[in-house]
Amino acid sequence: MSTKINVRSPFYLNITEPVKPTPLFTCDIANIQGLTIDQQGQISTPSLSFGVISSITSSDSDFANNKFATETTATPRTLIIRITIPAGFSNVSDGYIDCGKTVTQPALVTSGSSPSCSGGVTTNGSIPSQSLAVGGATSTINLASYFTQGSSAIAGYNIYNPDQTLVSASITGNTLTLTSNQLGGSTSINISAFDNDANTCTATQTISVSVTNPSVAFDCAAANLTGGSMLQNGTITNPNTFATITAIRTTSGDASTNITSYPANGTGSSRSVTLFFDLTIPSGYSNSGTLECSHVFTQPAANPTFDCATANLSGQQITTKGSILKGSSQLGTITSFSPIGFDTVSTDTTRSVTFNVQIPSGYANTGDGNQTISCVRSVTQPAEVAECGSETFFISAGKRNQSDFCDFQYSITKEVTATTLSQTLAALGARVCFNGNPFEGRDRYYAVFTSKIDIGSGSAPFHVWKIDDNGIIQDVSIWNCGAGVSGTGAGGAV
Repeated sequence: MSTKINVRSPFYLNITEPVKPTPLFTCDIANIQGLTIDQQGQISTPSLSFGVISSITSSDSDFANNKFATETTATPRTLIIRITIPAGFSNVSDGYIDCGKTVTQPALVTSGSSPSCSGGVTTNGSIPSQSLAVGGATSTINLASYFTQGSSAIAGYNIYNPDQTLVSASITGNTLTLTSNQLGGSTSINISAFDNDANTCTATQTISVSVTNPSVAFDCAAANLTGGSMLQNGTITNPNTFATITAIRTTSGDASTNITSYPANGTGSSRSVTLFFDLTIPSGYSNSGTLECSHVFTQPAANPTFDCATANLSGQQITTKGSILKGSSQLGTITSFSPIGFDTVSTDTTRSVTFNVQIPSGYANTGDGNQTISCVRSVTQPAEVAECGSETFFISAGKRNQSDFCDFQYSITKEVTATTLSQTLAALGARVCFNGNPFEGRDRYYAVFTSKIDIGSGSAPFHVWKIDDNGIIQDVSIWNCGAGVSGTGAGGAV
């Protein structure tokens, strides 16, 4: 998107095309739809608005072979749907999110005074286990041989295939087709059959499927550990992998370093942590047993300490009468200052003022929310009868930010005098006057030089003064439009 704006000279606009923020991928954005459990305990395959389902699991004790046992009363079931985070979201590096859902499984009662279903489809024997080689091998199964209709014909089948990266499953008529993908391993696929009669029972068959890759050894590349996280307090969320993680250790090969969490990070900055995971090698590969694979986490730091540099005070001034103007802080709130004022002076005088700043939330030293830190600032109190000095300089028009000089070429033409011999850091605290009176700088930034020149885009680095309403220079810096600030009155050599 672009917008054309017409502006009359001498106004100039420096507009950057807005960048759409990258959103956080959440369970609400994923929008799980169509998740149900039937009377046989079989889970449906839900759909998503965004993302891809990598697994559906449950901690319920009777969850086995990717389905639940039947129940005689309606039973709430807790499911965890693991969803791979798609590109275009700020947390894509996490790999996945786990979304919890509670779904009620209906009762399966086939007899008595109020059965939940009666008649309908029944199973006929068991579908044998299937073994496929990797890389597109197929197997077809005639489902009519393993289900028996009731009083009406079988109307259709539902598939629940929890690991579609391992094997694909589709049904045409009564024929189930299984097709292997590029990974070895094993899974269970559930097939339910139903008719269109009212309140009839469904029937479910579970098929064990293994995909073999006998000429290839399972390695860490195949394990493909992705995502996961480590919190500041050391809580570990395991990375995603289709292998089973059996142990986590801090040192490779050292069983004595098995952990379930990591020490909290109190260093004040994020840190990289490498952990080693023991994986049970899935069936279908040339090797077996346990494989160790490493994975790197970034553990965030604890909340930082709030200090005066973070508060970043600005705009503090002392009037000719000795009154203190507290200015503002970038973060936190200035609650008080001391002393409360000064006597008038006949010459410009540097004063030390202590400003107390309330610590905002989100910092290690926030405490009960009423804590403050003390920040001492040196502020020049101007003389009651202003001393204007006789050194001549030329300044530009004022800017709210130093970077505002870099969108064009600006002229330094306004002649002023100052109580300093230099435009460098030595000018800090000096007074600038115009026509014999203190220059009302309004806390803005002014490019300064000893003669009339043009500065800005494409020019050599130039000095900038920040001047308050009493004409006092509060900050001195060198600004380089190619690289930003190269020195400041806060401590840079200018």
